[in-house]
Amino acid sequence: MRCDSPSCHLGPYCWLDPMGKKHYQLKTHHLRRLVTYVEKGGVLDSHKDVPEAVREELYMEEQQKMEKDKRKGDPYLGWGGPYPPININVLPSQSPVPGMEVSRKADDASTMDSLEIPGPRDRAVKEYGEWQQSHVTDDGLKDAFRQACDVMLDDGLDLEQVYKDRDPEFFIGKGIKKGIARRFVEDIPSWVQNVKKPMHVYEVV
Repeated sequence: MRCDSPSCHLGPYCWLDPMGKKHYQLKTHHLRRLVTYVEKGGVLDSHKDVPEAVREELYMEEQQKMEKDKRKGDPYLGWGGPYPPININVLPSQSPVPGMEVSRKADDASTMDSLEIPGPRDRAVKEYGEWQQSHVTDDGLKDAFRQACDVMLDDGLDLEQVYKDRDPEFFIGKGIKKGIARRFVEDIPSWVQNVKKPMHVYEVV
C-alpha cells in the first residue's frame, strides 16, 4: 500500500480505488485494520483486495472532508459573511388547526422513515454493523455491535424497521449496552446517506 506516485501528496500510504483510480490516504487506524484483516487470514495482494468495510470508511471520511471544506469556503456561512446580520421580527403565528397539525406530523414522520436502503436487507445489517465496529477500537465494544447485529437477524428485523421503531430499549432488553443500543438505532440514517447509497451508486457504475 506504499504510494509510489510522484503526483500524490497524501502521504506514504494510499489506497488506489480500482474503479475511479483515485488515491485515498491510509492513516494509522486504516493500516491497523488491514493488518488485522491479514492476520485473520485475509488476502491483501493488491488494492483490489482491500476489504469492503475499509473502503466504506475511506469513502465516508472523504465525503465528510469535502463537506467540511465546502462549508469553510462558503462566504455566506458563519459570522465571517460579507454582509452584516439582519434582524427580522416575526409576529407569533396563529395556532394551527389540530387536524392539520396531526396530518403534518404524520407526513414528516413518513418522510423520515423512508430510508430506501438499497440491496439485500440482511446484508445491509451486516455492513452497518461492520461500519459501527470501524468507529471503535475496543474489542469489547466491537463485540457489542456484532451482538446487536445478531439480535436483529435472529428476530428477522431489518434497518428500516429498527429505525421506524426508534426503540433502543429493545436492544437493551436483549442484553446490549445502553450506549451501543442508542448508537445502533440513531446512526442508521447517517450510514445510509453517507455510506450505503454512495457505495450502491459506485457498485452500479
